[in-house]
Amino acid sequence: MPQVSGRNLRRVDRVEEVMRSSIARLAVMASLMASLAACTVAPGPTPVSTASPATSAVPSAAPPSNSPIPNPSGTPFVVTDVSSPAQAAAVVFASNPMFTSVSQPLPSVIGQSSSYRAAQVGDGFSVAVTLGSGDCLAGCINSHTWTYTVSRTGTVKVVSEQGDPVEAPIDAGTSAPATITVHLAAGPVCPVQRDSPDPNCAPRPVVATEVVLRDPSGAEIGRATSDDQGTATFSVPGGAYYVEPASVPGYMGTAMAQAVSVPGGRSVAIQLDYDTGIR
Repeated sequence: MPQVSGRNLRRVDRVEEVMRSSIARLAVMASLMASLAACTVAPGPTPVSTASPATSAVPSAAPPSNSPIPNPSGTPFVVTDVSSPAQAAAVVFASNPMFTSVSQPLPSVIGQSSSYRAAQVGDGFSVAVTLGSGDCLAGCINSHTWTYTVSRTGTVKVVSEQGDPVEAPIDAGTSAPATITVHLAAGPVCPVQRDSPDPNCAPRPVVATEVVLRDPSGAEIGRATSDDQGTATFSVPGGAYYVEPASVPGYMGTAMAQAVSVPGGRSVAIQLDYDTGIR
């Protein structure tokens, strides 16, 4: 076995020392790099709220608005001449994105959670919209009412807001057409109304009568004629509208026009009542 001189042993020891020093430095550098990586946060996408826009814990009225008015369907309307309470109601529906599904109050309908009242007041109109929530099949536990004034030139102003905080879902609907079914009925049929309703005294359908559908600006959207059931149907984009029926000979006056808002892909039914004059 060859002998190793003292000089060679010192060289070996020196090499081993250099190697150990290099390994130690590499370990320190690796540790520093790991620490830097842990402290560096890569930029990510801007956070997007996951809260659903379809509900509002406490509804708030839309600020006063003037033409053009944004319809729930997204189509702007320039309203310069409001001529009826029904048109004023349609203008209000279009001005507030919460009012995507509102129609006349129907006592015979169970579960109706939204309704409106409209009337001419002075040279303008008053419109009250009520939204309900919470077991509406039993009459709604909570309700919230907004009252607006609408001028003849289409200016909408909130004058009051009252009621319970109500979670009123906003139905944005779909891109599919909405269906508006209009029922025309005439009554009373019998001179004496009885506590137990007589089927023979039920309101009778008003047939072969024209109904005009208009948008909030008053522009005609379509016409339909009632069938033998007194029904006229429209298929239109979701939004706010009002319907005007024609006068019918033999009845007292003309049925009152009615406003309605309906989301795309949904359906709504409204009733227009003619007075027979029978008492």
